[in-house]
Amino acid sequence: MNKEILPLPDKNGIIKALPIDISRENMQRIKKFGAFMFLYDFAQDRFVRPCIHKADPKKHREILKNLISSVKNSRVFDIACGTGGAITYFDRSNEYTGLDLSYSMLKQAVKKAKKKSFQKSRFIQGNAEKLLFDDESFDFVLMDTALHMIPEYHMAIAEISRVLKKGGVFVCSTPVVGISKKFDFTWKKISDKRDLHSFYEADIQDACSRNGLIYIRFNTNGGVLYFHAQKRK
Repeated sequence: MNKEILPLPDKNGIIKALPIDISRENMQRIKKFGAFMFLYDFAQDRFVRPCIHKADPKKHREILKNLISSVKNSRVFDIACGTGGAITYFDRSNEYTGLDLSYSMLKQAVKKAKKKSFQKSRFIQGNAEKLLFDDESFDFVLMDTALHMIPEYHMAIAEISRVLKKGGVFVCSTPVVGISKKFDFTWKKISDKRDLHSFYEADIQDACSRNGLIYIRFNTNGGVLYFHAQKRK
C-alpha cells in the first residue's frame, strides 16, 4: 500500500503532514501541548507519573532504557514522541523518525536529535491514526505514554502493525485500569473529563491480536503497563 509522499522539512527541520480532517479531540491536544511545551518534561516527572499514574519516574526511565537501548542499526519510529524524551535511550546507529501532533514539542525533539547524531533523523507533525508511510517501513516502533490519549487507538495500533516489518517490534507504555487500585481510583475521576481512555490490558491484547501482533507484558509501574508486541512473520 503506497501512502502519500511527504513534503520537505521546513526551516525548523519539521515535516508538516497533519491531515485536513483532523478531529476535534486531536485539535484540542495540539492546543494543550503547545501551551505547556516548556513545562511538559518537568510536569511528566514531577506530577503526571507520580501523582496521576501512581508510577515511579525513575523506574519508568529504567524500563524504557531496557526496552530500547539494545535496538541498533534499525529504522525506528517514535510515535507521539513529544519533546523527544525517549531519544536518549536510542543508539545513534539507528535511523530515527519522530512523529507528534504538536509542532512546538517537535521543535524541542529536533534539538535533542541533533545532540544525539543519529545515522539519519526526521520529524513529522502528523496523526498516529493515519501514518503516511508504506507498508513494512520500520523495524521498531515506540509509543511512550500516549496510547490512552489517541481518540481512535484501535486505528493507531492497526497502522503501527501495517508499517512494521514482519518480525518487527512495537514497544508501548500506557496507563491501564485493573493493575493498580490507587491509580484506578484517581483515573476514574479524571479520564472522562479529559477525554482519556480507561482501557484494560485485555483490550490492548485484543487490539494487538486482531492486527497480527504477538503481545507480551514486559513490566508494570503503578498504573502504567509496559509491553512489546512482535509482528508475525
